[in-house]
Amino acid sequence: MTGTYTPTTPVYMAVMPYDVEPERDGDVWHEAEWHTATGTVRAMYGGDTGIGTLNEGKYVIWVKPVTAQEEPLIRSGPINIT
Repeated sequence: MTGTYTPTTPVYMAVMPYDVEPERDGDVWHEAEWHTATGTVRAMYGGDTGIGTLNEGKYVIWVKPVTAQEEPLIRSGPINIT
């Protein structure tokens, strides 16, 4: 990645089944926000959100910050919903 990311950089998040990579411009991306105290990205999930409620299973969270120079897809480690 070559861009500079700040709390004003638009950022999106996708929660995908473990073996699935999101399409760069697919409808799986949801607005997220920077958590400035930790430098991480967060988004709400559940019945009243764009991400929705997650069923039991293994997922990967993908983050896409958007700058004029690039839109990298950044993969996190897996999460398990039980």
